Amino acid sequence: MATLYLFPCLLFFSSLASAFGSGIPIKPSVMDSFPCNEHINTCNALLYHINQGLPVERIASFYSVNPSQIKPIFRGNQKDYLITVPCSCKDVNSTRGYFYDTSYKVQPNDTFVNVSAMIYSGQAWKVGGEENYFIAGVAVPIHLLCGCVETGTQVVVTYTVQQQDTLSIIATLLSAEISGIESMNKMVAQNPGYIDVCWVLFVPMELNGLPTAEKSGKTHKWVTVIALLSAVALFSVITLIIILLRRKRPEEKITEDAKHVSKAMSITTRAFSSQGQCKENTEDVTVLESERTIIFSLEEIEEATNNFDESRIIGRGGFGNVYFGLLGDREAAIKKMRSNKSKEFFAELKVLCKIHHINVVELFGYASGDDHLCLVYKYVRNGSLSDHLHDPLLKGHQPLTWTARTQIALDAAKGIEYIHDHTKARYVHRDIKTSNILLDDGLRAKVADFGLVKLEERTNEKEMLATRLVNEVFRDEDPESALEEIIDGNLGSSYPLENVYKMAAVAEWCLNEDAVDRPEMRDIVAILSQIMITSTEWEASLGGDSQVFSGLFNGR
Repeated sequence: MATLYLFPCLLFFSSLASAFGSGIPIKPSVMDSFPCNEHINTCNALLYHINQGLPVERIASFYSVNPSQIKPIFRGNQKDYLITVPCSCKDVNSTRGYFYDTSYKVQPNDTFVNVSAMIYSGQAWKVGGEENYFIAGVAVPIHLLCGCVETGTQVVVTYTVQQQDTLSIIATLLSAEISGIESMNKMVAQNPGYIDVCWVLFVPMELNGLPTAEKSGKTHKWVTVIALLSAVALFSVITLIIILLRRKRPEEKITEDAKHVSKAMSITTRAFSSQGQCKENTEDVTVLESERTIIFSLEEIEEATNNFDESRIIGRGGFGNVYFGLLGDREAAIKKMRSNKSKEFFAELKVLCKIHHINVVELFGYASGDDHLCLVYKYVRNGSLSDHLHDPLLKGHQPLTWTARTQIALDAAKGIEYIHDHTKARYVHRDIKTSNILLDDGLRAKVADFGLVKLEERTNEKEMLATRLVNEVFRDEDPESALEEIIDGNLGSSYPLENVYKMAAVAEWCLNEDAVDRPEMRDIVAILSQIMITSTEWEASLGGDSQVFSGLFNGR
């Protein structure tokens, strides 16, 4: 294991408001990283979040996850949360271990210590020098401890010891064995049976111990369970009928099948919604991929888009137009596809039904009619990355700063890494381009348009342009000068050339003609994370009046 270290740990058992005031009790806390296993680079892990009264949506924002990845767990009468995250083996300031990275927008008077304790339950890894870049208004990287094990029956929970805790209490709470906790934590093994408040432990939780509902004996909980089981049974019967019918009919009737599937699925969906629940895949609870799309009627879609009014068009593509719509109080982007595009429709539906990640566009549901198929997404307000790169001022956008571009690249890489490495089936997007990367209000990226997933790969002359440009740069006798010649003029001279060069080197690596020599996405995420850290430090060194500080990290 890595070397143990101490850092001041706030006692986070008082209210959030009082904790940030004066006179906060401070106690030394012991923390260690989980050593990497050469056979496991990534896995899904759980972080135990001690409830400080924050809404789930806010917690999701801090951890850069979707709310669906956060599940309640009850410690006596206290409602805490288990958060599913992709955990990766990486080096953090010369410490090699398993970490999950998120980012946090520093508020006035924040310190690393109080943010770690009050927001991340004391589980953030201190790399040193935080006081130099923990500056109000800046988004800083947060490295959270996590762990991976080879067994398929356990998941590692990062848990912070609370008052009154014993190994027995923790083992019961997290469905683990005391011996397993002792063997996984060196400081516990050295003094069996002894733990102290604020220690960060790794707990090998049995998968069948994951909470799926509040653990109380109230009758209405059993009613919910029975309703869910009934709905699952109904769904299974419907699915079996559909499979039998499809075996009897030729593949050319895929569009007709879609209508029958839609009708059958709508019955199941309405049954779930009447209980306020969503169907969840429980075969592998560590992935927490929920198939919770809504089947809309075509009438609902027409009303939402004002009968597909031309003025509502916000995008055009090879598969159809995208319209802005209002479904109740929710803003939506609705892709209207021709029925002969059912292959692309089902490809995208299959992926987005099962993937819920902060850097992947969220699917609300779908609708089908005689001539058209519709996919309904959450509306992403700031449009595509393409709009922000090409003549941004003409399209009502300010030019992106270097740090914003780096964050967008990292966000997109995380979304792609998730579909590559953290889903049951490995998906390949095959159509990553600036028009398929959407930006939210805080200029955080979401990967979109999964219509070509697992389909025939396609290339064109424009897509090959990047390959030629990057290769020419690195063949030049003075690559840095050659690189400066192709840097976006909107950046002016406001960029760290060393980081630009590193970014270009990553691009060259990705564009290697031999696929075997290209990197895995987890490698790209690790490199971009480091570039983001040094870019943030560079940005901070420019001072608060620099144009770089343009409010790009709202909501983080």
